[in-house]
Amino acid sequence: MGLAKLLTFYITYLGATTFLKAVVPPYVFSHGIGFQVMIIGLLVAFGTQILIFLLSHGRSLTAKISWVIAILATFLSVVFIVNIHSSSAYYLSAFFNGINLFFFWVFYNIAHFENTPKGKTGISSGIMFGVSSLIGVVVPIASGFLAEVNIWIVWAVATLALLFTVFLIKFQNNFTMYFDIKKSFQEIKATRVLIILSGVWDSLVMGLIPIYTLFFIKTPLGYASFLSYLSIVSVVATLIIGRWSDRLNKRVIFLYPITLILSVTTFAFTLVNGNIIFWAILSGVIAFLLPTFWNLSTAIIVDNTSDLRLAFPGRELALAVGRVIGFLVIFVDFYLFKKPFFSFIVMGSAILLYSVVLFWEGKVRKIHTYL
Repeated sequence: MGLAKLLTFYITYLGATTFLKAVVPPYVFSHGIGFQVMIIGLLVAFGTQILIFLLSHGRSLTAKISWVIAILATFLSVVFIVNIHSSSAYYLSAFFNGINLFFFWVFYNIAHFENTPKGKTGISSGIMFGVSSLIGVVVPIASGFLAEVNIWIVWAVATLALLFTVFLIKFQNNFTMYFDIKKSFQEIKATRVLIILSGVWDSLVMGLIPIYTLFFIKTPLGYASFLSYLSIVSVVATLIIGRWSDRLNKRVIFLYPITLILSVTTFAFTLVNGNIIFWAILSGVIAFLLPTFWNLSTAIIVDNTSDLRLAFPGRELALAVGRVIGFLVIFVDFYLFKKPFFSFIVMGSAILLYSVVLFWEGKVRKIHTYL
């Protein structure tokens, strides 16, 4: 019952944020916010997340209050872009997004997996990421269509959804987290390098693909349709491989081929040369495998910890560090060459190195057991 209430809260929150993400990039792009500013905005967001982690060291926070702060921060991030005319307003919006990243995800991940039955980690992780894919099929289209009618309808619907999400917090189980960065990093010792490498590669799917797609598609409905296409191609694989991984109890079997395919696909982006069809195909391959990769890589972290309340803060901080590294590479690429190229090489190398570390630490040195 606890997981059902939690998933209702999660679905509502994802619905609201997905509704916004479907139209915000083309909206701010049409108001003069360029690629470089968007990348700096991502650096501000994840830099803020890291800063709050550091400031929270040695402090205790409760889940319900943290979720209220997260949703309020999401609302404020929208306020600063509704009538955007400057890059400084965009950076303020990104700052509040960073606050949301910290206060929502650490507590949600802990609540989700503490409510997961033992032996069902893979399928539970699959549900978490599968829900995101399912929402991504329908919600962006609806958001894009309403944006074409009147953008203020999007802001109004998103606000109502966020208010309902706040209402649902009262039905969740509350718990307290004590943040200790040193202990958290020690708890994820077995997966720490893998998480940072994953974060570097994440900058491709969290920043480069969504932003550079605006080079090809600039209308809200067209952009939202592209996001829906990416979600459609990712839905099926998530739950199937999650269930198989639980039955075989060998997640690494799936991670080797998945990371290798992701690496080859990432390198292949260097050959796009402005071809939207090639861009769409490669983005589709990434989208198809992405939820499964996140599912299995998250499940490995859960499998290799005895204390989720230490592991997940360490995981989120390590991911944020990796993502900042990735976004810095993207920024330099845009600053020097006005388009991405070396970013794809760095990110392809990061996800390739992920599989190498997985093999070396687990099979050669045999110092960690990756199920």
